[in-house]
Amino acid sequence: MKALVYHITPARWMLCKAAALFSNRAYYGAISGLKLVDHPTPTLPGPSWVRLKTLLGGICGTDLGMIAQRTHPATILRGYASFPAVLGHENVAVIDDLGGSVTGWQKGQRVCVEPAIGCLGRGIDPPCAMCAAGKTSLCETIGNDAWPSRAMVGLNATTGGSWAEHFVAHASQLHAVPDEISDAVAVLIDPIASAAHAVLRRVPRPGERILVNGSGIIALGVIGSIRALRHDNDITVVVRHAFQADLARKMGATHALMNPRGSRSDEQYDSVARHVGGRRIPGRFGNQGLIGGFDLTYDCTGTGRGMTDAMKWTRSRGTMVAVGTSGITLLDTTPLWLDELEIIGANGRQVETADGRTVHTYELVFDWLRASRLDLSALPVRQYALADYRTTFAELLGRSRHPFVKAVFDLARA
Repeated sequence: MKALVYHITPARWMLCKAAALFSNRAYYGAISGLKLVDHPTPTLPGPSWVRLKTLLGGICGTDLGMIAQRTHPATILRGYASFPAVLGHENVAVIDDLGGSVTGWQKGQRVCVEPAIGCLGRGIDPPCAMCAAGKTSLCETIGNDAWPSRAMVGLNATTGGSWAEHFVAHASQLHAVPDEISDAVAVLIDPIASAAHAVLRRVPRPGERILVNGSGIIALGVIGSIRALRHDNDITVVVRHAFQADLARKMGATHALMNPRGSRSDEQYDSVARHVGGRRIPGRFGNQGLIGGFDLTYDCTGTGRGMTDAMKWTRSRGTMVAVGTSGITLLDTTPLWLDELEIIGANGRQVETADGRTVHTYELVFDWLRASRLDLSALPVRQYALADYRTTFAELLGRSRHPFVKAVFDLARA
């Protein structure tokens, strides 16, 4: 089968980083760690597993950050993955083969696979406390050579991923896609579920002014999830481009503040200060502070600059939820203690308590879609053939010229 495999040595990593000073093509071209290869079709690791035929495989910001070498080479996340790996954890697929112990599923059934494998997938019984509670993204079982700790589809050397014609998953990871939901919407379930989980980690309270810092699909998912949960709070979003502001309003944002790339920090902080009735506090070397701010901020950037701004734009004793996949970065922690902020992390999708019931985030989002409490039809999704992966990443790394919020590989294309 055809598959996009990623594996990069330290020497090649440094070579790509240097070459990228002249062209981003270094990250996905001939010298990169990303290769389209003929790869063996994965076999079932055990009787409780299924093999899946990929329909669409989404490209996550974390995937892009790894390929474009935005992630620090010393990140601990490397310890939770094994390479070479067929990438891709966002997916919609059909069941192609079933192990002998699998019940309740059938060949040809359309599913989304939740990427966290957890204790059940690794054959660990009894499961750790987190997996027993349905929080497989927080699995506490120590990994081994076959399965890294907190193993995920698309980031290990065994299961494969959705950037290939086939991959495998444990039956506990499967979620049936309702017939009325299209493939193009189903492939968005994972990032939207991650956004919904972030909102459920810190649900808005009546009257709180909310800031969503970021303009990608996770940020849009946070806005949509707040509205799907029937909260009518004032929501402000910070975006770089006009099309992102339009999408945010369609998802339910009340206001959009423009923060174009290259704009001066004093102008950005003055804009926020005017909006919330606060005051910018200038510092040295262009550093800025703010008195006043939002009650609740969701940072969806995952960057040091974005998280710093998000904390500074949150009022004293307010709350910031870290939604974006952050890592080793330069971060100004002054507002953390100066303003006595509460910081909450949000990782993945889990079994949640929402709408008075216990439900997995995937199923919650499916329910919102069926009940028309959430509408993802306005989100532009661009589909590519796997063979065109270099064009795909060229456009992703030049996103401002290509107004879409999600790129996916269509495995049915030649």
